[in-house]
Amino acid sequence: MVSTGRVAVSLFVPRLLGIFAFAILCVLFVSPLGFMVVVSFYKADPMAFYQETFTWENYQRYFSSFYLNVTLRTLWSTALSAVIVVVLAFTAMLAIVELSRRWQLFWIILLLSMMCLSEVIVGFSWLILLSESAGIPRLLGALGLWDNPRSLSPSFGAMMIGLVTLGFSVVSLVLYPQVAGRDKSVEEAARTLGTPPYLVPLYVTLPIFMQTLIALTLTMFVYLLGVFVMPVMLGRPKDWTMTVMISDKALGDGNLPLGAALAVVMLIITAVLLIVSLAFSRKRTAA
Repeated sequence: MVSTGRVAVSLFVPRLLGIFAFAILCVLFVSPLGFMVVVSFYKADPMAFYQETFTWENYQRYFSSFYLNVTLRTLWSTALSAVIVVVLAFTAMLAIVELSRRWQLFWIILLLSMMCLSEVIVGFSWLILLSESAGIPRLLGALGLWDNPRSLSPSFGAMMIGLVTLGFSVVSLVLYPQVAGRDKSVEEAARTLGTPPYLVPLYVTLPIFMQTLIALTLTMFVYLLGVFVMPVMLGRPKDWTMTVMISDKALGDGNLPLGAALAVVMLIITAVLLIVSLAFSRKRTAA
């Protein structure tokens, strides 16, 4: 009788936890998403945010040249920053795992400390470092390496530096245990068979982690796609991403339906790109 009760409890508790997790998911994600989709079909009203009138006007405005250019710029800058983050983090981890245990611990603690910094602090720090009066340009001018130093921000490069900084520590900490625990006998065998040591990471180590790197690149792409502070603080208006435009329309202009429509379109584009990327990755794995 007691064992039957324990079995019943062991079956009921996981189901209860699953129902609770599903309820939390509905409250925090599904419900706001559904409300955003509904509002995207409403008509903007400066006096009451929106009118509950069905219209396709918001989606039609998205297909103007302005928003299409912003979308392409957003996808390009986000994809580029995600690739740079993964490449730098993977290269750094290959070098760090070869250090002594003490130095590995030092770098891990440093990366964990970087994760504690908010996006605003990181953006403001780079804003100071790239400024003409108190940053890197002034230092280069004092050393005689730059005749006419000027501020390096706002610019596309400054925005990219901020985006890469945000994702670097996260990707590095995810890669560290996998890179540190890899089987080095494969690399040693490649050297024994005549592969030059400087080509072993490219021809041997990289293919081993290719699936992990692709997954991390897609994860960083989705994460950086929603970053707001870096484009605003470090980028120029012509470098601003769709996230900034959505916030500007929804909060600055008070046009919630248009902001919701832009967000829905970006969500659809992101989902399609992820599905295509995963399908391509599975075909590559099968091949």
